[in-house]
Amino acid sequence: MRRAALLSFGLLALACGDDAPPAPPPLPDASRVALDDVDGPVEGQVDGRAFRALDARFRVVTFPGRERVDLFFADRAIARCGLSVARDETRVWLRMPGVTSIALGELALLAAPEADAPASFEIHYERPIAGGYAEAHRGVARLEITSASAAQVDGRMRVCFAGADDSCVGGAFHATPCQSRIDGRALREPPGLADEALEPVRMPAPADEAVR
Repeated sequence: MRRAALLSFGLLALACGDDAPPAPPPLPDASRVALDDVDGPVEGQVDGRAFRALDARFRVVTFPGRERVDLFFADRAIARCGLSVARDETRVWLRMPGVTSIALGELALLAAPEADAPASFEIHYERPIAGGYAEAHRGVARLEITSASAAQVDGRMRVCFAGADDSCVGGAFHATPCQSRIDGRALREPPGLADEALEPVRMPAPADEAVR
């Protein structure tokens, strides 16, 4: 409840000092994340802005106590992918905590993260703005993994974030590994080696699937 609404309670609000934070926005309807008609590239809207994923990566974290698998979708090539650095791209990512492998099949996130039942994965977006990021971490989603290997993860996803900006993104993806110096792959390499040089060569997509 916003402060303006609390003022309507007059002296009661003043006496109690009740300045509760705004209620979280309602979750989108689960029917919006059906995968039946999901095809083509991962695209949609993020924070009210058009979004199309030009890079898709997966990252497996095996550090004890931080185990997880992340799927990243960005509107430009992701530089220094495995490092936690300030970024210029808008990014949507799905996180599967507590696991270090990707299983085939479909997962659904159809309830608030604070629900009693633990969610099988998390959803997030970040869009750079002046002084920081516009971000969201609640919503509904479906994820289907159709194939997975050390070289590539394929699947479909659709996610709709809670809020009034109609942030929904979905499509088919082919994600490649997210690796960098933090993985210890360049200990014997000379200074100045770009992180991207550590990554496996990505084969070009067929002409009808190439990102434009």
